Amino acid sequence: MKAALLRKKPKQTRSRLMVDNIIEASIRVLKKHPYEKFTTNRVAAEAGVSVGSLYQYFPNKQSILMELEIRAVSEMIENVEKLLFDDKFKPEQRLYKAIEYFFVTESSLYEIPFSSDLRHSAQLNRINISIDSYLRLNGYIDEQADTFLSQYLVALVSGIAEQLGRRGITGNFKSWIEMTFGLVMHSIQSHK
Repeated sequence: MKAALLRKKPKQTRSRLMVDNIIEASIRVLKKHPYEKFTTNRVAAEAGVSVGSLYQYFPNKQSILMELEIRAVSEMIENVEKLLFDDKFKPEQRLYKAIEYFFVTESSLYEIPFSSDLRHSAQLNRINISIDSYLRLNGYIDEQADTFLSQYLVALVSGIAEQLGRRGITGNFKSWIEMTFGLVMHSIQSHK
């Protein structure tokens, strides 16, 4: 069953605050109770709003979970971008740190069965653009190069991280990070 995201977009400040409050309450509910006990009634009670008010914006619990996932992925992308473009470190160190952060964060998304099959094209496009910019700014590819390498690297890293998450591997990632970083650097060098 496909769930809609927000039933309606909050326009006024008060409405946006209510939606944010519902999202924050959802996180608290998920921390207190197992996923199976996640309900719109619990979220509404935790948020201090009526279920009817919650339903004005979220048609069901899946829509809340999808909104949580979208926000988590957006935050993850922002942090990956900060790591990729942090001038305090050499380009390879930045890439390693970004892969490390991505693995740890991506694996935590699988602790709760969100809508992990949902593809967020705008978010995927954003990370592809960021990786492409990183590659160009650091001289890994020239300005005339197409975007194949950035798309390939995003698919490689996210595919490995997704498989680890699906297999429940959420602990020590050091060997996986090192292997993936090695594959990424080999791919970059081979592409030149």
